[in-house]
Amino acid sequence: MIKKILYISPDFNYSCGRSKLVFLYLEYFGNREGYETHFITNGGDSLERLNEIPTLKFQKLAFSSGIKNIFYQRGFYKTLKDYIIKNGINLIHTHHRFPEFVSNRIAKELNLKTLTSAHSFVTGFKKISFKSDKIISVSNSVTSYLVKNFNVNKKKIITLYNPVEEFPVLKPQEKEKLKREMGIKPDQKVLLFMGRINYIKGFDKLIEAYKIVHRKDGNAILIMCGKAEDKSFFELRTRLTVPIIIIPPLKDNKKLYQIAQIVVLPSRVETFSFVMIEAGSNKKPFIGGNTGGIAEFIEDGVDGLLVDPENENELAEKILFLLNNKETAEEFGNNLYKKVKEKCGYNNYFSRLEEIYNSLLNA
Repeated sequence: MIKKILYISPDFNYSCGRSKLVFLYLEYFGNREGYETHFITNGGDSLERLNEIPTLKFQKLAFSSGIKNIFYQRGFYKTLKDYIIKNGINLIHTHHRFPEFVSNRIAKELNLKTLTSAHSFVTGFKKISFKSDKIISVSNSVTSYLVKNFNVNKKKIITLYNPVEEFPVLKPQEKEKLKREMGIKPDQKVLLFMGRINYIKGFDKLIEAYKIVHRKDGNAILIMCGKAEDKSFFELRTRLTVPIIIIPPLKDNKKLYQIAQIVVLPSRVETFSFVMIEAGSNKKPFIGGNTGGIAEFIEDGVDGLLVDPENENELAEKILFLLNNKETAEEFGNNLYKKVKEKCGYNNYFSRLEEIYNSLLNA
């Protein structure tokens, strides 16, 4: 019997961790014998990635990731139900509360099982949220939050850290070429920020910290790769007095890790960061905000450094410490690599996910 899985997720973007995870799902099960993979989204800047999965059945459907879903609910319900019946869907795996709510309603009518993934610390709509048969939480922090704030039965929740693939290693000449193409001098020390450029990710404090670092070490250069989502960033950008390389989201951003000395993500709120585990997969030292899934995963002073997200002076101090202590930085990177390999293995993750799917389909 072919297992027909439907994934639903909004805003399918390069800079989005949720989108990254969903793509890994589509890619894995799209190439897995015995599965037929379906995907519904409302759009995004990375839809071209879907062409890499020739077996994928994809439909774009209007809905929102916010309160506007009030206007989409009736049409979304009808179109989704028709799609599920027409394609003989066996299991619905949602990645946002609106499609979860609608999917659960349809699932009851059609006697289907549902699964949802909790990616963030959401608020509101407590009576209708997280009612799926099973819930995948991306960290223990999220699990505790769901139990405390949404009264979810802990037995329904499965905590799975996001998976990360092995990264291809660039040859020295490839790294040199990449740096030349980006205008980076051979002796410059690269600080790398990846992801959505917004207040939650602490871009403002990072830039303030980098100003301090650059005054003390003029060879330091900051790369910020991601989608700018905060208007104040554009205002701040016009007033910059230090060199920063700002590039839009990339289809293949993996190679940027390999030219970095340090990966920095001073998030104010973070459930679990792909950037953190991708830094580890590349054996790069990581500095992150002392919050949520970062604080849960990083052992400060062992496999990375934690900082107060509001303290740019502390962040600058720790960046300079790693720049000036290469052996310690290398040790942190190697320790993080070992932890990521143990706790975020790609094959182990998807073996566990298949077990969850089978338990629901055979229930």
